[in-house]
Amino acid sequence: MSGSRLALADLKLHESKLANGARVVVVPQPTLHRVALGVFVGVGSRYETPETNGISHFLEHMLYRGSARHPTAHALNLAYERLGGTLYAATHADHTYLAITTPTRHAEEACMLLGESMRAPKLSAIDVERRIVREEILEDLDEDGRQVDVDNVTRALAFGDHPLGWTITGPLDSVDRWDEPTLRAHLARHYVGANTVVVLAGAIEPDEGARIAKRAFGKLAAGERAEPLPFAPTQKSVRRKHVPSPGSQTDLRLSFVTPGEKSPMAPAIELLLRVIDDGMSTRLYHRLVDEGGLVYDCEATWEPFEDCGAFDLGAEVQHPRLGEVVDACVELARELAAHGPTLAELEKARERHHFGVEAMLDDAEGIAESAGGAVFFGRPRVPADWARRFDGLDRDALARAARAIFRADRANLVTVGTLPNQARDDLKKALAKLA
Repeated sequence: MSGSRLALADLKLHESKLANGARVVVVPQPTLHRVALGVFVGVGSRYETPETNGISHFLEHMLYRGSARHPTAHALNLAYERLGGTLYAATHADHTYLAITTPTRHAEEACMLLGESMRAPKLSAIDVERRIVREEILEDLDEDGRQVDVDNVTRALAFGDHPLGWTITGPLDSVDRWDEPTLRAHLARHYVGANTVVVLAGAIEPDEGARIAKRAFGKLAAGERAEPLPFAPTQKSVRRKHVPSPGSQTDLRLSFVTPGEKSPMAPAIELLLRVIDDGMSTRLYHRLVDEGGLVYDCEATWEPFEDCGAFDLGAEVQHPRLGEVVDACVELARELAAHGPTLAELEKARERHHFGVEAMLDDAEGIAESAGGAVFFGRPRVPADWARRFDGLDRDALARAARAIFRADRANLVTVGTLPNQARDDLKKALAKLA
């Protein structure tokens, strides 16, 4: 392990800034043979209004719809794929991420293509894209138009009418609002230098990466950095929501609103997540599957934002067992709040984190996303510090984090499926144990 950590210590982020304010990060990995390009843009559903909800996601789709040199979606995708990569794009609540990995010899042309798509997309065939996005939205709705995606329902319950409670795709009727002038206005506001971080990782030298980034993204307008609407919790007690939906199982989420990644508690929350769910020997899987035989699979996730976050426990459950599963989750949370993890759990969670960071030495895409995210979100810049993120945390720190987040006034329970009366009563009893 010491050899791997020495190699990790040699990994450096080389930062610079273009005249338009775009920040550039280059991370050389000379043992690799490809270059991963990633672009973070400060745009997503958190930066929208009720009238514009969904436009960031729709615009991200439209970036595939051609550029000046490649005027159709097919031509543009073909151009990327001929370079040895496939363009990836995803809209999140608080940012949009665009990425492609190619052989080193094609890195510059891939950057030029992406820069052109961001600066001056063709925005052709909007009606075709409306049909595609409408199909995507319908995947989360039932035949009566109700939202049945458990994660979307959970965020709406937890964050209410704040933008964090809205879907990324927006409501179904929003798709018809987006025309070319509206999309270009959104593009001009957000796809600007001050709102962008460009990262290149892999087989590339710092000076060469900076030169390529300047050529590809230096012509973006300067603009201004977007600022999200802050979230202030007002919850007083457990919130519950059930959405009836046919099926043999009910989708369950027990979600807790947490501090955000800027909080001093963030490292403890992240390590707590690893104790609860990071493999089949961790607490959640052992409790619900190996020991209880209550579900086939389960998961815990933490989605942190700058000022808040959401910690989710979830599973698909037979209807009569809902109360038993929630009770097991609540008991797990109470145990960690009272005693913290065992020393063995703590050490294992730390080691697995180390393994994950070290694995990025062989993963240009992982380094690009982590290094670009470090600059975009203001995280630590030194990769060796990523591995040491949890080294100062003890069992008491994780117990304090568990007590801070596993509380009735932070808890939100969502069920999508069938909720028998007995299961409803069992859920109430289980949730009453949250202090």
